[in-house]
Amino acid sequence: MSSAVRNFYPIRKAFRLSPLVMALALISPFHTNAAEQSEKIEQSEQIATQTHRFHRDHILGTSLDVVVQGASKQDAKRALDAIQKEISQLDQVLSTWRDDSEITALNNNKQANVSAELFEVIAACETWRDKTCGAFDARLGQLITLWEQSQGVVKLDEVTRTQVLNQLQSDSVNLDAEQRSIAIDSAVKFAPDAYAKGYIIDRALVAARQAVPSIEGLLVDIGGDIRVWGNAPQKEGWKIGVQDAFAHNDNSAPQQVLNLNDQAIAFSGQGYRTLARQSHLLDAKTGMPLQHVEQCVVVGTCAADADALATALAAMSPAEGLELIEALIGYEAKLTLTDGQAHQSSGWNSLVQMPQNAEMHTVAASQSAAKWPAGYQAVIDLTIPKMDVEKYRAPYVSVWVTDANKQIVRTLAVWGKDEKWINSNYVWWRRYGRQMPNLDATAKPSRQPGQYKLAWDGKDETGKAVAAGKYLIHIETSREHGEHSYQTFALDVKAKGSNQTLPAQKEIGAVKLNFQKVN
Repeated sequence: MSSAVRNFYPIRKAFRLSPLVMALALISPFHTNAAEQSEKIEQSEQIATQTHRFHRDHILGTSLDVVVQGASKQDAKRALDAIQKEISQLDQVLSTWRDDSEITALNNNKQANVSAELFEVIAACETWRDKTCGAFDARLGQLITLWEQSQGVVKLDEVTRTQVLNQLQSDSVNLDAEQRSIAIDSAVKFAPDAYAKGYIIDRALVAARQAVPSIEGLLVDIGGDIRVWGNAPQKEGWKIGVQDAFAHNDNSAPQQVLNLNDQAIAFSGQGYRTLARQSHLLDAKTGMPLQHVEQCVVVGTCAADADALATALAAMSPAEGLELIEALIGYEAKLTLTDGQAHQSSGWNSLVQMPQNAEMHTVAASQSAAKWPAGYQAVIDLTIPKMDVEKYRAPYVSVWVTDANKQIVRTLAVWGKDEKWINSNYVWWRRYGRQMPNLDATAKPSRQPGQYKLAWDGKDETGKAVAAGKYLIHIETSREHGEHSYQTFALDVKAKGSNQTLPAQKEIGAVKLNFQKVN
């Protein structure tokens, strides 16, 4: 897993095999006078108290890389010791590869009063199983074992797979939080690797901060899944390189460099999860290995949830996966399919570090200075279809504009004012709606079937004209007793007309966007 996501801080160390190891420059004492030598030694000591990098192999079957910022060498070593101690303790609890671990005992005995850590992990896995409609499922350990025994050469027969999956009913796991007890059916064998590794990263970072409260910044990288906190060696933030999905080696240059602050990054995909150490990526509906996603990268607020989401998205269609991501505050994702198609959430580009050179600065300055072209409007045509269903209610429709950084620019329509159902458009509601103090003035009654037209004249919520550039137009619909849909147009504003069409969904017909000069 270590090859897909690499820490590229600082960028100049790209030829090192380890993504985080870089030797500090040594200052030669020769050919200098005493004053110069003293000054350089002082500078060296200052550098030594700022950034420290550590690499350890054979950690959780992969490698550990740590960067400690703003600490003495002694304090940095104490932080590393705390990290390794926490990893070791949690490995004893959560490793399905150890015969003496707590989770192995639970899988064997099928019932136990467990530690707080194991209960927390299993409960979280069950929650993500529900949230993702089974796309993330930590109960598949038995099937994973069968695939390992077959060494991936002989496909498991359909009868065996069906028998195991049929036994994994919703009530196959019973959790008692008060007693901290877990009981599981005979078919259940927990394999929570896709959550547990991120959980260990999060806990290790906390352990280091508690052991050395004075440290100013920290990066913990286990096999390519990373959590960063605090000050980075560069003030712009932690630079994390993401390799091309089809380049499975540590020496490949990054396809993109992300700028992260107090965030985590995790990934999944068929190219990186093997039968050797990481659990097989299986479709929880069929029990077969997943094949359609080459790489899935998720950035979020904690490593555990980012890890679970990366696994879940690999089992979902791109549309379903990105709809889930858009509904979560603080999470972004990029998926690359095996056929080369790429899909990303609407805020992914806000994480990407632009190349730092004079030419790019010139282009950026030119784009930011460009004004909205005179007389142009973005005109949205949408249709609410007639539906012959019982208990029909007019759908809730939200249409809004964001910039490339996912910052709200203009809300064009909020149709539907019933407080009980208004948050059904959960992408708009969670990101923007509940933060709007004048929602009563913005929301209008829902519309009956028919054709409707909305126009954006290039002005923000305050009436100020925005600059030319790239924007996203979001269309979200939901209906009481009905379906939910979410779609986006990518609009590149410049003095040139364009036309786009989005396909019809259950609750809304085809949506057209015409960027045109109207006067």
